[in-house]
Amino acid sequence: MKQSPHPAPNPAYDRDKLVELFGDDPRTLAEVEREFLETAREAAREIKGTDDFTAIARAAHRLKGASGMIGALALRQIAEAVERAAKAGDLSTVRRLRDLFDHEVNRVAEQAGVKVD
Repeated sequence: MKQSPHPAPNPAYDRDKLVELFGDDPRTLAEVEREFLETAREAAREIKGTDDFTAIARAAHRLKGASGMIGALALRQIAEAVERAAKAGDLSTVRRLRDLFDHEVNRVAEQAGVKVD
């Protein structure tokens, strides 16, 4: 059988990292995933809802840390870029990254099996 020329996409986050941190109880893992997604969605709303660079940087920083904790590397990198742009006063870059940010939050939700809004 011929392999597809396109490898499977990378996971949005490293579930093994969650198991390592919190154990393998499905309920505990589901709660951690749910809490992470609440944090991510709240940060996304904060970033979209303001032009205040301090608030944007703070929300992005919070999500950067949470993303690192669960191994959501792509989301962590995007949050870090948003934080840098906010600290530089670059609203156009913050807005440009918004769709990418939302897409990555949705990928985490889909991998976690949580309904995407």
